[in-house]
Amino acid sequence: MSAQAEGSGKRILQNGGWLLAPKSLGAILSFVYLAIIARSLGPAEFGDFALMFSFAQAVAGIAAFQTWQIMIRYGTQPLLEGRHDIIARLVLLCLLLDLASFLLGTILAAAGVYLLGERLGWDETQQFQIFLLTVILLLSSKITASGLLRLYDEYKRAALIDSLVPILRFIAVLLVYFDQPNALKYAAIWVLTETIPAIVIWAIIFRRIKLPFRQIRPFQVKNHLAEFPSFMTYSWWSSIGYSLRFMNQQIVVLIVGFYASITAAGFFRLGHQLGQVLARISDGISMAFFLEFAKVDAGRDEMEAKRLISKTIIVTTIGSAILLLLLFLFGRPALELAFGADYLPAFPFVLLLGAAAAVQVGTMALEPVLMTRGHAGRALVAHLIGALSLLFLIAVFMPRYGALGAAMAVLGAAIFSALAMALAFRRSGSSATTTD
Repeated sequence: MSAQAEGSGKRILQNGGWLLAPKSLGAILSFVYLAIIARSLGPAEFGDFALMFSFAQAVAGIAAFQTWQIMIRYGTQPLLEGRHDIIARLVLLCLLLDLASFLLGTILAAAGVYLLGERLGWDETQQFQIFLLTVILLLSSKITASGLLRLYDEYKRAALIDSLVPILRFIAVLLVYFDQPNALKYAAIWVLTETIPAIVIWAIIFRRIKLPFRQIRPFQVKNHLAEFPSFMTYSWWSSIGYSLRFMNQQIVVLIVGFYASITAAGFFRLGHQLGQVLARISDGISMAFFLEFAKVDAGRDEMEAKRLISKTIIVTTIGSAILLLLLFLFGRPALELAFGADYLPAFPFVLLLGAAAAVQVGTMALEPVLMTRGHAGRALVAHLIGALSLLFLIAVFMPRYGALGAAMAVLGAAIFSALAMALAFRRSGSSATTTD
């Protein structure tokens, strides 16, 4: 293996380690404060809390453009060439996408609380409060800022910022726990603890990354777009792909609450939160891999690219298998110890959704490869297959198995999506960078 290849693997581990630290901390703290919330509310009101926050996250997830991917996709080559002026114009375009996300999200939030609120048990006051929380969450977006920090290899500072959320959330949960806790207060904590890290990350960027923003002509957007081939196509496809993948997370919680019961939605959300520990931990390696592969691909070293892909797939597959085994062996006693016997019905959800997360982790390296090489359309098709299979399987399983059928559907959809992504990766073959 070349020295460059060894260096790439080492940088993925190093940068992934910095990203892994807050993910691991968040997983541990979330387990603790979820247990506190669950015990203080009880299964029924915990379900209400799950629906409130899942609604806000669903709106934010559907409306968001994945500008961190855009920053890495179009910013890597200018960074290697020292063209910071191009990166400054790229940041402007990403911020305009963030503004569009906010406007779209606000419209979706207003329509959502109006159409779903009564069925989910929210009165008019609660509907307005949940709408307001959703708007605050939209304003707290730090996707562009996160991508910019990682583009400039500021993984250490990005990790420290990501650590703020679980720490602030843990402190706030303790304060509410001793002061008449209810579902709305906890949902507000989930949203408001996103605002401080968003402010901090932009403060760090303006201090650490000196981009020539004064040279930007903000009203020449068309000229700026011409610098980045297929910018809007890539932006739409990456955004739609993320929204489709988001369906098996927050939106299914709303479906369960709508068609099953609020308590069942709480069990599903709890199972998702605990099962997604696998996916959260893999996020750090995934982001680091995305950036490092973009650099390798820019150098057109196909052999090194293949080594990087194969090693990452092996590591993530083994890691997800080990974590899933631990979940199977120790998940039930840990659930009863932390959350109480009332939440034992959530354990089948933990297993099924944990298995779905393991499937996603095992194929984690494939999507960044497709996105980096301009095959965003193929990645989108894989997510579309997953989303359509999810809707079909929900329609088949939920009438027979209820809320547990929704978890079965998520696992089935994850398998179909992974197979489609693997096929798209295999068909991509050549290292040529295009946008399809």
